[in-house]
Amino acid sequence: MGADDGRTWLEHLSPAECWKLLSLHPVGRLGVLVDSAPEIYPVNHVVDGETIVFRTDPGSKLRGLDRRPSVCYETDGLNLDERTGWSVLVKGRAAEITEPHELRRARDLPLRFWALGEKPHWIRILPQEVTGRRIHRRPQEPTAP
Repeated sequence: MGADDGRTWLEHLSPAECWKLLSLHPVGRLGVLVDSAPEIYPVNHVVDGETIVFRTDPGSKLRGLDRRPSVCYETDGLNLDERTGWSVLVKGRAAEITEPHELRRARDLPLRFWALGEKPHWIRILPQEVTGRRIHRRPQEPTAP
C-alpha cells in the first residue's frame, strides 16, 4: 500500500476527455465472459461518434460476445518513471454490425489492426458508462544541502 505524501492526486476525467483519449490511443483491452469465465483480449479500435468499433475473427472472443454481450473495454497510458498515468473504462454491450449500410460505413472508418487475419466480424460497443481517471504527481522538491 502506498503512502499519501501530498504529491499525488487523482483526477476524474470528463466524458469528453475520455472520448478524446480513446480516439488518440487505438489499442485497448476487451473484457468478455467466455464459457462463464472472464477473459481479456487486446484489441485495435476506432472511435465512431460515442461508440467503439473493432474487428475480430471467429473464435472464443466472438463466441463470448454472441452469448453474453455485456463487456468492458479499457485503454490507458502510463509514465513509469514519473509514476503517473490515466485510464478510461467503457462498460456497455457489444453488437455485431450486420446491416449492409452500417457495414459500408464501418469499412470507411480509419481502423488499423496489428494482428494478422481476415477479421471479417465488425463489432460495435454501445456504451452505458464511460469513466476515466488520471494520476498526477507533483515533482519532488530538491533537498537543501
